[in-house]
Amino acid sequence: MLGGTLTGEDGVHDLVAAIYDAALDAARWPDVLNRIGDAVGGPEVIFGVYDPATGLSNLLAPRIDPVLVNRLLDWAPRNPLLPLGIGQAPGKVFTVGNFITQDQFTSTDFYQEWWRPAGYDTEPLTTNLLVDDSATGIFTIHGSLNRSPFGTDQKRLFAILAQHLVRAVALQRRVYHLTFASESALAGFDRLQQGFLLVDAEARPLFTNRIAQALLDADDGLRLEGGMLSASDADCGRLLRKLVSSCLALAGIGAGGELSLRRKTGRSPLGVLVAPVSLETAMAALPWTVSRRPVAIVLVIDPETEMQASLDSLQQRFGLTPAEAAFALEITKGDGRQAAADRLGITVGTARTHLSNIFDKTGSKRQAELVRLLLQK
Repeated sequence: MLGGTLTGEDGVHDLVAAIYDAALDAARWPDVLNRIGDAVGGPEVIFGVYDPATGLSNLLAPRIDPVLVNRLLDWAPRNPLLPLGIGQAPGKVFTVGNFITQDQFTSTDFYQEWWRPAGYDTEPLTTNLLVDDSATGIFTIHGSLNRSPFGTDQKRLFAILAQHLVRAVALQRRVYHLTFASESALAGFDRLQQGFLLVDAEARPLFTNRIAQALLDADDGLRLEGGMLSASDADCGRLLRKLVSSCLALAGIGAGGELSLRRKTGRSPLGVLVAPVSLETAMAALPWTVSRRPVAIVLVIDPETEMQASLDSLQQRFGLTPAEAAFALEITKGDGRQAAADRLGITVGTARTHLSNIFDKTGSKRQAELVRLLLQK
């Protein structure tokens, strides 16, 4: 037994599959989160994702009193735990004791006024789901004071599921605005700024959207070999096919993954996310694939294309020049005018002029207000 109430590998497989189904249908998240909590042995969970650049905002705590959740949000500016885990890599498991002693934590106002009244022990299991400029995501499982601390098997199961949650959120950020299982799904896939492929266990494409097809036609990083998805670099191609084949066994513990594909032209590498997809979900969107079982979604991200799409959007929304749009995009990273100027290789004077023009065109008065406006969709 790996965790609280989850028995055997089949149970883990089913739960992993459910995580990826929730990434494609957000209505499934509350049930999936409760199942994770039960499996690990800490039934109360908090799942939060905030990504203003895409418009994705999701805070779920299915079994926690909404009053407690609202009070936790009120504590956010003064919560001593929030800054501690910011630098932790997505998927890495951490807890309070990794940063401060129990005595230090229990002496804080936050512990005395929110944590202890909520009835939680001092060693929750937490992982960052994403850390990307202004976007954040976190998942925490709380144990209660009247339960034993999380054991080795429970921590191991949480660590396994954390990796899949990170990949599921990465997928959700790209496709959450689509109704995956609908007649309009195909048109939606073609509106994505990322390559989207549905493939079988041998990495043979069953569906390819327009961006993915363009990348395949360019044969620069991503390609087809003998009808199978591959890469310009032979080692990357083998790894890509291995990740796809790992999705075959009912979305097993090690299903899917991420890799970077080098390009022959020297352009920025392509980012690739491979995630398992259930037959039921794939069939709802692409019913003709019944004769060839789809096992994985392959999402291909071209950072240069995404950057250009963001620049074009800022120019169209606010009438910015290309140079102003580029500076505005750097400003959204939140580390100030000087850092933005350094990344673009422009002088402080030029940066000051750009910022003044951007303020005028957007009607903003302060930099924080400007960043919030620029990140809105």
